[in-house]
Amino acid sequence: MQTESVKPPTPVRGLRAGALLVSGIINAGGALSVLLGMGGASDSRMAATWALVQFLSGVWAGVLGANSPFLHGLVAGLPALALGLALAGPLPPQFVIVSWALAPAAALVAAAIMRFLRHRG
Repeated sequence: MQTESVKPPTPVRGLRAGALLVSGIINAGGALSVLLGMGGASDSRMAATWALVQFLSGVWAGVLGANSPFLHGLVAGLPALALGLALAGPLPPQFVIVSWALAPAAALVAAAIMRFLRHRG
């Protein structure tokens, strides 16, 4: 006879520190490598790498912060946004601001894929 409740625990709401740490490190490290390490690269190559950094940090934010992926994605993109606006580089400020939207979009896509695969299997 089972004496414990079968009811699953309620999902955790709010921000998860682990998700923010992992995605923030990816975001800040990638932004610094683009701004400081790709000095000789063409502008289009730097822009593509910048977008990839935002996308990857958003994916990890969505995977690790699956209960509120959009919020985790918004916060995950903040380090690169701050670095891109603070450090003068070849990337125009409007590109840095618009590319910030890639992180929450990637977080939503990653969380949706995870939920689809979990419900399917």
